[in-house]
Amino acid sequence: MAELNVKELAAYIQKKYFEEKQKEISPIKLQKALYFLFAYWGGTVRKSKTFPNLVEEDFSKYNEYLFDDEIEAWVYGPVVPAVYHEENILSFYNKDLFKGKEKIKEFVDGLLDELFVSNDFTLVEISHKDNAWKNNFSYNEDYHNNIIPKEDIIREYATK
Repeated sequence: MAELNVKELAAYIQKKYFEEKQKEISPIKLQKALYFLFAYWGGTVRKSKTFPNLVEEDFSKYNEYLFDDEIEAWVYGPVVPAVYHEENILSFYNKDLFKGKEKIKEFVDGLLDELFVSNDFTLVEISHKDNAWKNNFSYNEDYHNNIIPKEDIIREYATK
C-alpha cells in the first residue's frame, strides 16, 4: 500500500502553498509537485534499498510508491488525472495526513520548498527532460493521456 492518498496530498500542497504565498497554486504547479514528489520519493526509497551504503538517510522501510494513482503523460508533462479532474481538492484536506509519518512530511516539505519557488514552465521543462515522460508521450496522438509506468519513474529517479 502506498504511503499517502493522492487527493489528501494534493489538498495539503494546495493549503501549504496558499498559506506561504497568499494565492492559489496553479494547476500546473500542483501537478508537477505531485509528479516530482512521487519521483524523488520513489527514487530515494529505491536507492536506500539498493545502495544502503550510499545514502545519507535510510528510507528502505518505506513503500516506493508515495501514492497509488495513475500518472499520465500530458502535453505539459506528467499529470495525476484523479487530482486534475477533482473539482474541490481542498475538501480532501486531512490534518492527520502525516500522523506517524514525520519523516515523509519532512521529505515532502523539503521538496515543496524548492518547487514552490520554481516557475511553472521551468517545472514543465524539467519534466519534459525525463525519459519516463518522453517515452510515454506522443504528439501525434489525439489524446495525450498515456499512463507512465511507475517503475519507469522510480528507476529513472533512483539513478539521479
